[in-house]
Amino acid sequence: MRLHSLRLQNFRQHADTRLAFDKGLTGIIGPNGSGKSTILEAIAWALYGNAAARGTRDGIRFSRATSRATVKVELDFELAGHRYRVIRGLTNAEVYLDGGETPIASTITGATELLQRRLGMTRSEFFHTYFTGQKELDVMAALGAA
Repeated sequence: MRLHSLRLQNFRQHADTRLAFDKGLTGIIGPNGSGKSTILEAIAWALYGNAAARGTRDGIRFSRATSRATVKVELDFELAGHRYRVIRGLTNAEVYLDGGETPIASTITGATELLQRRLGMTRSEFFHTYFTGQKELDVMAALGAA
């Protein structure tokens, strides 16, 4: 899986954040409370839905957003030679394949199930495969070179 871009709208600390991912390793660096973990959470939420979010569904909304403001995460990634675009909100989700204009999944459950099948892993397996926390990096650094 190769991430291409991510957009967060009214998602936790992010009013409207857009990120583009280059090839290679990506580091997310910033002070405590700046939204680093939220970026990772948004990726998982786009793929796996509410089960991947901390707290309640309503707690996802940006604190300064109105109650009617759209909460949305858009994730663009490549997997097994195909380009996927996931758009997930609090009450809807759509998955598009290879630039198509018609979604291949258009419900929250349908999108989540499709993406889990295509990724070939559960939410828990995804977290353990793709994310390394600060504490784990400290442990790896202490191990030294092999």
